[in-house]
Amino acid sequence: MGSGNESEKAVLDVGHVKLVDDHTYNIFTLVFYVAVMGTVSFFGIIFNVINMIVFKKQGFKDNVNVTLFGMALSDMGALISLLWMSICFNPWLLDADVPFDNEEIEYVTAGWPHACFTRITGWITAFVTFERCLCIAMPLKVKTIITPRRTSFVVLFIYFLMISGVGVACYAMRLGPKFFPSKNVTKIGLIYIPNGVYIENVGVMVNLIPQYVSFLVVIVCTIILVRNLKLKSKWRQSTSSSAKQDSLSNRDKKVVSMITLISSIFMGCFLPSALNQIIMIASEDYSIYGKYKNMFLLSWSICKSLEGTNSAVNIFVYYNMSSKYKLILDEMLHINRGETGNKTGTGKP
Repeated sequence: MGSGNESEKAVLDVGHVKLVDDHTYNIFTLVFYVAVMGTVSFFGIIFNVINMIVFKKQGFKDNVNVTLFGMALSDMGALISLLWMSICFNPWLLDADVPFDNEEIEYVTAGWPHACFTRITGWITAFVTFERCLCIAMPLKVKTIITPRRTSFVVLFIYFLMISGVGVACYAMRLGPKFFPSKNVTKIGLIYIPNGVYIENVGVMVNLIPQYVSFLVVIVCTIILVRNLKLKSKWRQSTSSSAKQDSLSNRDKKVVSMITLISSIFMGCFLPSALNQIIMIASEDYSIYGKYKNMFLLSWSICKSLEGTNSAVNIFVYYNMSSKYKLILDEMLHINRGETGNKTGTGKP
């Protein structure tokens, strides 16, 4: 059942009905795996390096900088694995006489590492949303509850927990010599230990549950945040001067816009992946080695491109919604907008 088997790569066959033929599969591979994913990953890596430099310049005495630095690091890891995935699916490499099977090597060395980093990004996003929610709900207590030191511990714990979860699935598979009958050749490929498929499915479930939990945390915290902001805005309008009302109202709207945008991008980009994983659990044939291999790879090409987009676009969110981030980045790029004298921005989303 090698990945070079043309009968496997030809179609997703259900009662002699061809749902995904070779031509369609090759087009989607070239467009999404190579062009979209490769471009997004390349520039996304650069963007996240910039993010980490800017947050380091801002310092780690603020909780948000600590958290967003951790997110930038996980996003960069996710994008590096996607870039390697894009290289593995490049037609030039697929047609080359290399001593390993590209798709199976990619599944182990890029697919699961990427899954690990995206879970980390998901939980850090949930933590950012939760922390912002507390800032609005309990502004006088939050600094004693969530300190930079505790934030660092939470981020490190998220890394440890997600890496451990992916380790369950990775334990089930190995890379080693494997005979591919269609090519009559032995190459390095994916080998499962006894009951490896079952163990991998358990690993998928272990990773799927935290992903859905992170979605839930983001949704609930965003709803609470928006509700609290609306209540506080009404209270301020009834007790504050008109000038102060406008100032606070604009600041509140900025926080709501920031959280809503981050939540929307995260949910929109990762929901297709979560649904795809459910299908993986429901059908053993829907996998890198199964009968539905073409559809599996085609659908994941779209999902991974969306995940890469989520990891790459944060720089635009920070630049447009954080005055201090914008100021530091402009100084790094030697951009003079006539506002360099104004250094009053907080830089806090």
